[in-house]
Amino acid sequence: MGTKDQPDQGHVDLVIANGTVHTPEGSARLNVCVREGRIVGLTDAAATPPAAKVIDAKGLDVLPGLWHVHCHFREPGHTYKEDFTSGTTAAAAGGITFCIDMTNNDPHPTTLESFELKRATIAPKALVDYALYGGGLYPKTVAALAKAGAVGIKVFNTRHVKEVYPYISELGVVDHGILHELYEAVADTGLLCAVHHDDSEWCKRLTFRDYINAGRTTNRDYMEAYERGYMYGHGMAAGLAASTYYARVTGVRLHVLHMGVMPPAANELVRFAKRQGVDISGEMETATLFMTRAQAEKVGPGAYSWAYAPEAHWEAIRDGTADMLVGEHAPHTLEEITPGWQDAFSVPLGITGAQEFIPLVLNAVNEGKLGLGDVAKLCAEAPARRFGQYPRKGRIQVGADADFTIVDMQARQTFTVADMHTKSGYTAWEGISTQGMPVYTIVRGATVMDHGKITGTPGYGRFHPGIGAA
Repeated sequence: MGTKDQPDQGHVDLVIANGTVHTPEGSARLNVCVREGRIVGLTDAAATPPAAKVIDAKGLDVLPGLWHVHCHFREPGHTYKEDFTSGTTAAAAGGITFCIDMTNNDPHPTTLESFELKRATIAPKALVDYALYGGGLYPKTVAALAKAGAVGIKVFNTRHVKEVYPYISELGVVDHGILHELYEAVADTGLLCAVHHDDSEWCKRLTFRDYINAGRTTNRDYMEAYERGYMYGHGMAAGLAASTYYARVTGVRLHVLHMGVMPPAANELVRFAKRQGVDISGEMETATLFMTRAQAEKVGPGAYSWAYAPEAHWEAIRDGTADMLVGEHAPHTLEEITPGWQDAFSVPLGITGAQEFIPLVLNAVNEGKLGLGDVAKLCAEAPARRFGQYPRKGRIQVGADADFTIVDMQARQTFTVADMHTKSGYTAWEGISTQGMPVYTIVRGATVMDHGKITGTPGYGRFHPGIGAA
């Protein structure tokens, strides 16, 4: 790992002692010294100064604070589903130190006024640090959103086949001329443009023809439609193909959402774009890696995707086509989704993941599919770099924020709704057992979760603006 970084002389606020510390350079048994929310030293025992608090991490792995970049915390406007306190509490419980929240709110943050309203509304509520997407709907408002601190611009290049929330119809940008103008505007700011791609009319026509009009609407029918590439399928890939070309023309920094949800061949579109020099990144959902058909049938409308082609998506992770992992958190209430057992095309589509994401990824480490260094890269370093927060976030080094996810790779758990902090009343991962658990979530030197107990307070989480902020 190289030479040890020595802290300034005197006491420090916190020492994380005796753990295996993971950095991009490797892993080593070190003590991490923290003062005033920043890392001030990586030391051996002899060089460690006195501390107001010591966490003994013997037998534990100390990772940089892990990120969740695809959260729908539903505030403002739909807080009966989730709010920023319940959502970031779930994230803290799951080892997450930094969240990025999406835009399908009411009002949606597509103007300076609505963005600032959202920011002010949630400021007293977050337990962990966070950033906010601005909504991509009006090219003329993009510059103001960037200056107000949006970490990126989120575009819904889609509409649900039956105009069902969460795809707020007025947020859908299905006119490719407007999409192109949005890319031009976002390119001028230097922000990422994160896109949920689709060819909505293709999806709607074929889904109605072969499923809805034919009376084939049960959850099992929906799963078949998904596997065949009707719902969340070939239309998404077609939208992606057009989008990568527009990105090449405009020079926008494109971020592809839902890589794992699209048919596996869509990965080739991202690979090709990268070879052509398009500034493109993408995120891979854990549901499309880990959720078995049996689990999908068990939770039914509690999840919208499952792992019907996991090897193709693992290959995209291994070869760098997918830049980061996400465990999308998009909750609804049980009352809203329960009718989906009989008509899955008429209920809101979502999944829970804020609390379950990191344990699922750690379980994959124990199964030999990833290393802990991969987890640090895919869930901390890569998103921090891509969203302009690196190296203050995303790695363990002197001068960085003291964000840590400390994990016990031997600990086991079984997901049950009774243990969840989401308001939704269910978990898409009910009954799934994992090995490898976050045992401390530490944000800027403060412990917000300790062995499953929430110790943080709403309002401690800090807003982090994007690179275009004034």
